[in-house]
Parts: sequence; structure tokens; C-alpha cells
Amino acid sequence: METLKAADRPVARALQRRWREAEGAFFAHSFAEPGLYEASVKLVRGLADGLRDLTSEADLEAAYSGRDQEWAEGRLAGIDVPYGDWPDLDLALDAAFNLRLNELRGEVAARTTAARLAAARDAGETWLTSADGEVGIPGQRTYRRVDIHTSAGLALYGYSAQDWDRGETYWLEVLRVDPDNGTLIRGAPLLRRPRAYPDRGSLDRAFVRARRRFAGGQ
Repeated sequence: METLKAADRPVARALQRRWREAEGAFFAHSFAEPGLYEASVKLVRGLADGLRDLTSEADLEAAYSGRDQEWAEGRLAGIDVPYGDWPDLDLALDAAFNLRLNELRGEVAARTTAARLAAARDAGETWLTSADGEVGIPGQRTYRRVDIHTSAGLALYGYSAQDWDRGETYWLEVLRVDPDNGTLIRGAPLLRRPRAYPDRGSLDRAFVRARRRFAGGQ
């Protein structure tokens, strides 16, 4: 991710954590009831749409105190949800701030990856490794690596998942992505379904084989 300018300083970690935890708590209340869950998703999406004028993390943090529950209630009339009484509207609002934060970071990541892909193409490189390292999820040791073909619109996506019984298992799949910025094309079928590997070394060798197989973009 590109370096943030002083005006675009990251949201404070404590506030990020508050928004993330609120999102989990809000949706946990509706998982068992499909209709309520669908309405909950629409509500958070609708609230987040009201934050689209905030185009930096600094703006988002500064606006948090002003866009309160009263502001959220004012937006309810324009959101197509069948429930008029939301006792957890404060949690929904925090979830909306978390959604907008993730969108902003995704936009920064897409711009950065697009620039790196263009530079790699100009240098005659076939592959760009856009991510390679541990993902900081508390209680889990989770790894992620993403290799993007510089012209074919595909990516090799490797990751690990922690399981209490089997320990850490590594996976590799091949995805369709936007050839300009490496963003996942949602709904596109996988080019290769996930395959499991017992350790990091096996995954690394799988990446080598996959690069050879898909070097031509097929």
C-alpha cells in the first residue's frame, strides 16, 4: 500500500478496532434470520453510501463525531429496508464506517497495484508479486501471497488457514482479475479451484509450477 500523506493519516487503531468489533456484533444478531440479515446488509450499505463524500481516512475519522445516530436516523427513509425500528443503529453506523474505511483502503491498494503492474509491464516482466507475508489476524498465523500476471488478467492467490485439528494448511487458487489494477472480478469462475499443501515450501513450489503453466495467460 502506498505511503499515506500527512493529510491522509490512518484512522487511529483504537477506532478501527471499535468499528470492526461493532460490525461483528451487529451482524451476529441477524445471522440466524435470513430476512433480517439481508435487511442488515442493506442498512449498513445505505449508511456507508452516505459517507462517500469522505475521501481519506483523515476525513473519515474527523466526521465520526458529527455523523451520529441522529444523522443515521435521517438516512433511514432513503434506505430500502423493511424494519423501521433498529435498536442497534449505533452498531450499524460503526459498521458503515468500517465498510467505508475498507473501501478507501481498497482504492489506495488498487491505485498502487495498477502503477506497479504498469511498471512491471514496461520492464518486460510477466509476473508481479503484489503481496507476500503474514496477515495479522489475532490468534492465527495466516500467510498470503498474490502473484498477478502483468497482461492476462489472472492472479495466483496463495494463503494459509489455521485449523485446530490439522494445524496450518496452505492453499493456492487461480483467479480472474482486472488486468489494469489486479482487482478481483467478482462472480468470475475460478481458473483453478483451491488446492491444499502441507507447508510453506510445498506452496512455494506450487507457485513456481503455476507460473510456468499460466505464463502465457491460459
